[in-house]
Amino acid sequence: MNQHPLDLVPREPRTCIWEITRRCNLRCIHCENQCGDPSPRELPIERFRAVARELFQLGCREVHVTGGEPLMHLHWENLCRDFAEIGLRTSLVTNGTLLNQGRLDRAIGVGVGTIGISLDGLQATHDSIRLRPGGGPSPWSESVAAIELALARIETVVITVVNRRNLAELPALHDFLAGLGVRRWQIQLAIPVGRVLDIKEPFLIAPSDLETLTSFLSRTRANGKAPRIDVSDTIGYFTERELSLRGEPDSPSLWTGCQAGIRAVAITYDGRVRGCSAMPPEFDAGDLHDESMTTIWNDAERFAYATRFDATKLAGPCGRCRVGPLCRGGCTTMAYWTTGSIYTNPYCLHRVRGGCS
Repeated sequence: MNQHPLDLVPREPRTCIWEITRRCNLRCIHCENQCGDPSPRELPIERFRAVARELFQLGCREVHVTGGEPLMHLHWENLCRDFAEIGLRTSLVTNGTLLNQGRLDRAIGVGVGTIGISLDGLQATHDSIRLRPGGGPSPWSESVAAIELALARIETVVITVVNRRNLAELPALHDFLAGLGVRRWQIQLAIPVGRVLDIKEPFLIAPSDLETLTSFLSRTRANGKAPRIDVSDTIGYFTERELSLRGEPDSPSLWTGCQAGIRAVAITYDGRVRGCSAMPPEFDAGDLHDESMTTIWNDAERFAYATRFDATKLAGPCGRCRVGPLCRGGCTTMAYWTTGSIYTNPYCLHRVRGGCS
């Protein structure tokens, strides 16, 4: 068999998603970590800078600071400054409810280059998903105010987690964001982990809904109007829409497998290292309380689900699919959480259409 494209690139953690805290002021119903109270195992401050230096030396160039709600970490400002000074392009991913003028000034002042703000629908939908314990102002209103504030000062990305409650209103949300002047909009799927498992009603979209979703994404990206849509790795794969979903208009891209553990890494709020932040504990490669980042990353066997992916184990429709060895079952995290295996994934448009039969 020919080598897979991911076997031909340098194995470097170019991008890191770093959860600096579990503490959060909201109780979002799709929260993977069921955030709220801080964890007693959150890394001590002195470890953050040491780990960040190791990441940079290993080849990391971009860090996404998240949580929980990162603005609730007492030292978020110093951490972002440290990351930026080391040479990491630093983005801050927030629910937006705490982002006021003062915190925005401080974020920009310490070198944050991008702000990511979550918005999961129009007001009623967003507020039904991103709950505020004890009541209070509308999270949607505060997040929209934060988006407007950030747009005038810094590169701003709006992030939407697609689910059954908001799928139908994505076109209206696109128009609303365009009216605000948003230039970048990241779309990703809700996955069945964390609080989602406690919801009695169906929350995830059905695989069959990928037809509607990808049609909207492909059509909207093609018109070239802002906001530009960034399609996450949970959505695709291998239909005539694939090239229109990824990359840029003058540089289309093709899905070539999950990069978690090869070109991407995540650090959980309690110091565990894994390829992707949404992966289950079974995929943990090490604990930064006990080992260095360098030791963990350089042991490729700890990321064997990616570094030694065995295409002969692809199962079900994925096992019969002619592009299975290249696709590697789509998003590893979605595959595992929906089936218990990384070798079959129902969230694939090619599969939904019967292309893997």
